[in-house]
Amino acid sequence: MLNYKQLHHFWTVARAGGIVRAAERSGLAPQTLSGQIATLETDLGVNLFKRQGRGLVLTETGRMVLDYAEEIFRLGNELEEALQSRATGRAVPFRVGIADVVPKAIAWLLLAPSMDLPEPMRIVCREGKFDALLGELAIHKLDVV
Repeated sequence: MLNYKQLHHFWTVARAGGIVRAAERSGLAPQTLSGQIATLETDLGVNLFKRQGRGLVLTETGRMVLDYAEEIFRLGNELEEALQSRATGRAVPFRVGIADVVPKAIAWLLLAPSMDLPEPMRIVCREGKFDALLGELAIHKLDVV
């Protein structure tokens, strides 16, 4: 089973561009981060980084894992935000993609019923090309198109 703590350490190192920088930012020892990443690589059976000079560079597999990690931790943050919104009674964001060919009056008519829901909701509209909006829907950046 995937160890999310190890994945988080990998994500931190990849985003920081190196173990030393990640250690400084996270307050962990470089040896701790190195060990966690080595264990993750062993558990997954892949190399996530390759040494280049004195630094580390993501492998192709490492880039793929980083993409998944970005999405996992973005969704985790979104979950925390949704739970906090619920607990405090704050409006929950409802992200809507509206194709640029849809007249604004039609979009308003379609969204109006959501404004009368019992739970407070903050509607966030994003206008764009239909294909681009579907892409954002697929990666959960939008709730509906």
